[in-house]
Amino acid sequence: MSRKSSIDSMFTTASQFEPITLEDRIRITFEIANILQKQEFLRKLVKCLMLYGAPAHRLEYILREVSRTLGVDAEYVYIPNVMFLTFFDQSTHTTETHFIRSPQLFDMHKLGEIYRLEKLVSHGEVSVDEALEFIDKVTNCPPFYPIWLNPFIYAIASFCGCIMFFGGQFKEGGLSAAFAIFFAFYELYTGKFVSFQPIWEITICVLIGFVSRAVWKFGFCFTPVAFASFIVLLPGYTMSLSIIELVSRQLVSGVVRMVYAIIYSFLLGYGVEMGSELFGAIRPESISAQGQADACKKALQTNTCVTTIPQLYYLLTVPVFAITYCVYLRARPRRWPTMVFVAVSGFVTNYLLSCHANTPTQALQVVPAFAVGFLGNLISKFTGQMSLDAVILGIFYLVPGSLGLKSALGFFGGGDSSEFTNQGAGFALSMIETSIGITIGLFIATLIVYPKGTQHTPMMSF
Repeated sequence: MSRKSSIDSMFTTASQFEPITLEDRIRITFEIANILQKQEFLRKLVKCLMLYGAPAHRLEYILREVSRTLGVDAEYVYIPNVMFLTFFDQSTHTTETHFIRSPQLFDMHKLGEIYRLEKLVSHGEVSVDEALEFIDKVTNCPPFYPIWLNPFIYAIASFCGCIMFFGGQFKEGGLSAAFAIFFAFYELYTGKFVSFQPIWEITICVLIGFVSRAVWKFGFCFTPVAFASFIVLLPGYTMSLSIIELVSRQLVSGVVRMVYAIIYSFLLGYGVEMGSELFGAIRPESISAQGQADACKKALQTNTCVTTIPQLYYLLTVPVFAITYCVYLRARPRRWPTMVFVAVSGFVTNYLLSCHANTPTQALQVVPAFAVGFLGNLISKFTGQMSLDAVILGIFYLVPGSLGLKSALGFFGGGDSSEFTNQGAGFALSMIETSIGITIGLFIATLIVYPKGTQHTPMMSF
């Protein structure tokens, strides 16, 4: 009896079950297509957020909120430049994992458009089809700023940074601007050769260090020229971002990014010190002459309050530097006033606390970052627009990139006449301390403005 039942079961046909109607087939097809569309939208959203400069510690949170809104069961794990996406299907007990790889660049206009799309999706005002069409439109939009503008942007940033941050005079600022133009063309040229890309930073640093020493006879100081020439490469923002990720319990990405920032600082410092020592081997008196010159000693002791040029020039260099970085961040001109206002407010806060309030070092690092974050969050809350671009611009005035380079020079400097001999460990600790202060200030500002977080739209802020 059991044998007969088993034989009958072998010849069971589909006609013995209830047939699937045409309406059911159409419904199932549309449901599968809808799920696949949502997954495709999430993959493209991840790519855009990483590519356009979204805060790394918010990526997983943003994607989980959007997934919850769309009804997609997914999990995300982020490490620098790579996002792991896993989609779950509870009905079939299967998973599908994707690896999305993208460099973290800056395009604040496109990121603002993606943030606007997030708001529309979170409020259910657009369908998945419309969201996919919009995100493709943003991705395929041609660059607003031509690539030939980069040399001028680098030059202006180096000139202003040399005067404001490194104690340079106008002649050092002009020379660093010339180096920056050469650096921009060098970057474009070496980008065409894959084998040259791993070492292009250290090669340009060797050249800059060599020439910065070679101009000692003309009264130029080494530190302002060498540091300001590649100010856009200084990893201060990366170091600050790593501390923010660690505080946010993003341990893997935070540790990876911090190690990268430290090693990258040492890489730049090694290149500059190598170029300096090469010329020092040819003309040994150049190192001692620059290190003992009164103007160069004064440049090493400069800060926000003590400058080699009248502080009245801050009225020119501070906003020009801010506008330069607006272009570097690829923000559209209509966003410039807001971004410059927030950034200048942070700089003014730092100036007043440093020069007129005798503020302790810890508060001096926290309060300007708090001012930048507080203004940015208020603007975002009352206007409904993304203010991340303004906050990032304000952070660029506070980040400790030059401290990392000084620590590298302190470690690699061999002679007693070197400007930063035996100061490497101190500069390294100062770099981390400054990053921690910036992180605390930004998080306190976010806590005050958004004590309970946002209700619908994922937070695009620090």
